[in-house]
Amino acid sequence: MLVQGQPITSFDVAQRIKLAQLTERQTLTQKQALEDLIDERLKIVTAERFGVTADKDEVDKMFARMGSRSGRTPEQLTQALAQSGLDAGMLKTKMRADYVWNNYVRGRFSSVATIRDSDVFAALQSKGEDLTRAQRTTEYTVRQIVLVVGRTANPGERSQRMAEANTLRKQFTDCEAGVQTARGMRETVVRDPVIRTSADMSAPVRKIMDDTPVGQLTAPEVTRAGIEMIAICNRREVVGESAQKREIRAELENKQFEAVSRKLLDEARKSAMIQYR
Repeated sequence: MLVQGQPITSFDVAQRIKLAQLTERQTLTQKQALEDLIDERLKIVTAERFGVTADKDEVDKMFARMGSRSGRTPEQLTQALAQSGLDAGMLKTKMRADYVWNNYVRGRFSSVATIRDSDVFAALQSKGEDLTRAQRTTEYTVRQIVLVVGRTANPGERSQRMAEANTLRKQFTDCEAGVQTARGMRETVVRDPVIRTSADMSAPVRKIMDDTPVGQLTAPEVTRAGIEMIAICNRREVVGESAQKREIRAELENKQFEAVSRKLLDEARKSAMIQYR
C-alpha cells in the first residue's frame, strides 16, 4: 500500500499490532492496524504541509521522557522494546504523528471552539449537579511545612524525622501558634501563606484539604525535600468556577477537540492519494 507515495508494508502492520498490545493493551486486527498507519502517515503529511513539524531531537526527547517514567534510559527502553519484537522507530513515528497532529488541530480548534456556559450548565444538570454550587469555589489559605531530610540520611534518621512530623501534627491546633512551634524545630522550613482554590486541585487533593480541619496539618508525606505537611489556615466559599464546572468544561472541550480532529482527518483522507496493492 502507498499513502501519498509512502509505503506501508506487512511488517509495518505487524509492528503496529505489537505496539498496540504493548503500550495500549489493545488487540488490533490487521485491518485496524492498517487504518491506524494510514491515519498516522496522513497526520504527519498534513501537519507538515501547514508548517507543523517535529524534528529528530524533539522526538528523541519525547522518547527519553517515556523511558524515564519507567526508570529506563532511551537505550534501555529501545532494548526492552526489541525484546518484545518491536522496533523503537515504530513508537517514535507514532509519537511524531501524535505530536504534530495535536499541535495542528489545536491551531485549527482555537478558531472553532465554542463551549458556552449554557452547554456546561446543561451537562452539569444532566449529571444531577447543583447549579448554584457550580458557581462557587472553595478558597484555602495554606502554608507548607517541610522537615528537611538529607538524601544521605539513614533509615533511622528518616524514621526520627517522621516521628517529629507526627508529633508536630498532634500539637498543631492553629496556624499562628503552630507555625511558631514549627519554626523552632531543627532543619524545618515554613513557607509563606498562599491561596489556592478547589478548582485548581485534583479530586484526591481536594478531599485531603476538605477533610483536614482549619488550623490543623495534613498527614506527613515523604518527598524529595523531606517530610512535608500542609497547614490549612483558612477555608471559605467564594464566587467562582467550581472544580466540577471546570472538569465538565474540560470534558466538553475534549469532546469538541476530538470531533474537530476526526473531521480534519476525514478531510485529509478524501484528498489523499491512497493506493491499495
